[in-house]
Amino acid sequence: MKTKRLDQLQFLRFIAFGFIFLFHAFGTNLEPYLYTTNAAYAMVSFFFILSGFGSGYSSADRRVKPTVKAVCYHLWKKIKKIYPLLFVTTIYFVLQSDLPQAINAGNLELLKENGWNLMKCLLMIQSWGNPFLFYNGVTWFISTILFLYLFDLPVRYYLDKAHEKKNEKTILISLSVVFAIAIFTIATLAKNRADIGYCLYAFPPSRVLEYLLGMCMGRCLYRINSERKSDGNIVVFTILEGIALLLWVVLFTLPIPVNSYSMQTYWLIPNVFVLSIMAIGMGGFSKLFSMKLLKGAGDISMECYLLHQPVLMTYMAFVQMENTVKGTLFYIIFNEIKADEETQRKIDALMDTVDKKYLSNFGYTREEILA
Repeated sequence: MKTKRLDQLQFLRFIAFGFIFLFHAFGTNLEPYLYTTNAAYAMVSFFFILSGFGSGYSSADRRVKPTVKAVCYHLWKKIKKIYPLLFVTTIYFVLQSDLPQAINAGNLELLKENGWNLMKCLLMIQSWGNPFLFYNGVTWFISTILFLYLFDLPVRYYLDKAHEKKNEKTILISLSVVFAIAIFTIATLAKNRADIGYCLYAFPPSRVLEYLLGMCMGRCLYRINSERKSDGNIVVFTILEGIALLLWVVLFTLPIPVNSYSMQTYWLIPNVFVLSIMAIGMGGFSKLFSMKLLKGAGDISMECYLLHQPVLMTYMAFVQMENTVKGTLFYIIFNEIKADEETQRKIDALMDTVDKKYLSNFGYTREEILA
């Protein structure tokens, strides 16, 4: 039963993206049938917990040494996967913003403001200050998650130390409970802050506990799955998975207050419940979500996340154009997509070349870093 990846959880990523997309596409227009604002807040929290879960689960038994070189290389691997698309979508938004006009008009004040916002996006530090939503607004998530990746190797090291003890699962469960209580406590203490929408939502340190909670859960579920002797009763676990998923969705039909406090309190338990049940993977829904098509959708969820805002903005502009202009624009976009595929292949080849140079220049191999 031992595995380093849970395919059924990949589709949960895509479901989470779907709810965020509904919010950005429809706003509050689906209420009272579906409170998309609640769903989006909950799914952002779920993304952070799930990211930590994947890190804790997939790294079990690796014995990672958290050296500076290893941490830098770990971050490099993460950045090179997402930065090309982040760069392209940011520039696309820049071209639709006031920055080109500011340059033409010589408006130094506007140029300074927009230029600084652009630099924060390209340097992936936009969530370190408020306001944090500009250009491709969802890229604040990348800024925050990169900060959390710094904790991966050090925390994995100490989780490996816990494996040497007989009561490892007890330690992991206890840590998970402590992190959950800390999330509730901090959210309660900060709920009256005027900037709660930033300090509990986008500010990178505010997401550390969710990420660490996910890492402990992931490592604990890995031990449970690897020590399991049988697949258990598929009917019972299918019912449990169905209840967890149904509870997850039904809560989005309730008019729960929408703010950063509710996101980290009301939705924490449902998110943890769904993740725990689905990670065991013994029910029918887990089998369904592990299908190649659904798993593939989950694999591109981050790309969908980065692209959906440009797509929505393009659509809004597109529906207001004359038919002849639409036809021309469609032709241009179609050819750009074809060209982008070739560009992406070149970028991947360049990244691999830089990767190899990076390793050789510092005199160590990839295996040595991960040893």
